[in-house]
Amino acid sequence: MSIPAQTKQNSRAQQLIVPSNRYIATKVGDRLVTFADVLVSEIMIVERNAILALPFYESAIIGVIHHQASVMPLLLLRLLIGEQRALITESLTVVRLSKIANDLSDQNLGGIGVIVDRVMGSLTIDEFQNVELNSSDSLFLPISATKKIDQTVANIRENEYTPIEIILSNIPTDIWQPQRWHPSAN
Repeated sequence: MSIPAQTKQNSRAQQLIVPSNRYIATKVGDRLVTFADVLVSEIMIVERNAILALPFYESAIIGVIHHQASVMPLLLLRLLIGEQRALITESLTVVRLSKIANDLSDQNLGGIGVIVDRVMGSLTIDEFQNVELNSSDSLFLPISATKKIDQTVANIRENEYTPIEIILSNIPTDIWQPQRWHPSAN
């Protein structure tokens, strides 16, 4: 008996990666987002003028950069978590995902750069152990406005943290496909 793709994706969305030592806490809009340390390959500052724009892709894919002899796509996390607009500053904070991110969905997410507003610090595993998880909140992805996604929120010391695994496992697959250009749509 085969499991439908939607069920596989939902079970994968609830799978949180266990860090080896700590969680990296970042700020994206009004939301605090955590990355398990094993998901982070590196954290870097990218100058806006180094980005090669991709005009026929969804707005969450702001472009690509050349990094360590490869091309790294940049995903603007603000647009994925429901922000309507995002100001792109001269210097961007980018969290490059490790190959372990490939386990989060059927998409190859390892090696992509996730743009966050800033890195807040880190939380040890002990600080994260007494976390109450609930799925009462919802996360809307503006790219596929008809899709409502359950979100797990961790409450730590009166702060709510959203694990990045929940956001990344629910990225629509068509985000990576170029969109058609219609000359009559002026």
